[in-house]
Amino acid sequence: MDIEQRAKRLEEELQGRVDLNKLTETYREAMQLMDEANRKTGGTTATQNMPVQSAETPEKEMERRREIINSRFRQAKNMMGSLPASTEKPQIPEAFPLEGYIVVNGGEKEFFSNEVKTDILYTIKESFVGNLIALNTYNSTKGRFDGEKEYEIQSLSTKINVSGVAGKKCVRWSYYSPSSCTRWTRFLRYDINKGERYPQFRADVVSAESAENGRIKVTANAPAVTFLGDDGKTNLGMGCFSATWVLNRSEFEHLLKRGEISLHKDIGRPMGPSPGCRPGSTMTLHLKVKKEPEECRDMRSVELMIIGPEDKSRHVFSDEYLVSEHSNKLTLELEARTVPERYADSVEWTIPEIEGSNRTITPASTSSTPKGRKFTVVYKGLPEDNNEFGRKTVKATLKVDSCKTEKTREVQIFYPRDEKNNPEGKYPNWYYYWKQTPAARPFGQNVRIAYQCEGIPSSECKCVHRGVIGQYNPYYSGYKTINVCNLRTNTWDPDTFYVELPAIKRSIPSTLSGRSFFNYTYIDTFAVDVMHEFTHFNNFHTFWPQGWKESEDKDEDDIPDRLESEMGFRPDMKQTYWREVDLNGDEELLTLEATYDYQVGIYDEYDWAKPGKNWPK
Repeated sequence: MDIEQRAKRLEEELQGRVDLNKLTETYREAMQLMDEANRKTGGTTATQNMPVQSAETPEKEMERRREIINSRFRQAKNMMGSLPASTEKPQIPEAFPLEGYIVVNGGEKEFFSNEVKTDILYTIKESFVGNLIALNTYNSTKGRFDGEKEYEIQSLSTKINVSGVAGKKCVRWSYYSPSSCTRWTRFLRYDINKGERYPQFRADVVSAESAENGRIKVTANAPAVTFLGDDGKTNLGMGCFSATWVLNRSEFEHLLKRGEISLHKDIGRPMGPSPGCRPGSTMTLHLKVKKEPEECRDMRSVELMIIGPEDKSRHVFSDEYLVSEHSNKLTLELEARTVPERYADSVEWTIPEIEGSNRTITPASTSSTPKGRKFTVVYKGLPEDNNEFGRKTVKATLKVDSCKTEKTREVQIFYPRDEKNNPEGKYPNWYYYWKQTPAARPFGQNVRIAYQCEGIPSSECKCVHRGVIGQYNPYYSGYKTINVCNLRTNTWDPDTFYVELPAIKRSIPSTLSGRSFFNYTYIDTFAVDVMHEFTHFNNFHTFWPQGWKESEDKDEDDIPDRLESEMGFRPDMKQTYWREVDLNGDEELLTLEATYDYQVGIYDEYDWAKPGKNWPK
């Protein structure tokens, strides 16, 4: 009754109105009233309910915003015919999906006393999704929309890749004149600003707005990336961060008709004493716009839903101990529903491939994109490549005449971590797959890795002792192999591979006087283990190219006595720091120091073990 009375009041207020502002205000109130009535009755009205909260991904969020804009556009378009001919031309927004990416090839260079102080190069690619919003002008005199339009762009980042980082910055200068650099910090790692609404996904990657004289100003903004020095305290922010293009409307619309836009700009600045975007730096913007055919707007009454699998559902290959006919298998159950229901058998599926695993589909289909409402997909045999695990996309497509609608689900593919049902079958799955990842390349270098005590006599193998997670013995395994122990039996927690290592760095005195520890689990444990043992490898071949000599290492800390003072150690003491804790000497401290700057979580995207970083305990 309350809603009915309010609707009647709005109807009375609209009669005889010509004030566009008041009409718009009343229109919005009417839409809110219809939404409220729809919620209370559970029925269907001329307006469609839209979720108020932001969606969980940038893609879905842009789709949500687009549908809100376009549902209002359809409703407003139907009301325009009742406007008096003298009404000032209103603008009604309509949204079209777009996607694209920006690429920054740039860097910074800074001088001090004519000497290079900062020198860094990088390549950053940021992908995004968004909406192109066309502001359609309605001519009430002619009773139709005319060709006069303005444009805006909304965007959200979906992925940020930083590659080709190489650079350095001077952190200590000589005291004599002319001064020169005596210590550099190198930039090998980076942090990406976490963004606004979504982790690492920022708003306004690309934006557009009307400018003077009917022009369109397009702006692209690079993500906020901070490069981290290997000294643990020097950071450098990006100096190449923005580009702007100004196009006339006809030029902009011509590009839109082609469906794609590619723009390129030199964003370098003159080189000077202050850091900035070095000459020759460029930004490239690529936009792809997809317009919905006019006849497809009547497809709003057709609905496609994926019932299974659930979004972000986790699926794991069975292990080798199950009955043989069921072992090494992973199963996906696909099911779709449609409104009207008669379209369900016409749903077309795009099913992910797992290279190296045999895929079968039931009911059988000769098409790579089978049609039907329900399928069972079975993958037999674990793949050889670790990259075949992880996030995959299942897509359902419904085509009606020349129009189509699509829905997607993300599925996550895992392997049983501690079994040995990988193609080689000799080592645990975690060792077989993690060896393929960057976690097995300490400091970006390739290294030969063996498992447990391979190549080392049992009398010399330290992996038989619980708590020891790795070993390097220069007298076995061809001098060039490090060993990773069984992390399930040798770590503090067999489920999480949990270990603690002393947090020590000579350049940070507080770490030498204090007693702090870093904690590691899953693939992080493997990564620091490899880094630790590889540092032993490097140290031995650096300090003892002719083999260890007792006469040159009286304190038996595995560092030549002649080098210790310069390195901050005492040549007459086996362990200079943390003396109440047996670290096994000063050389061992160097290996702990090598992992101090390790960034926990940096290899999460490669850990698809169950349990693991993406399937935690």
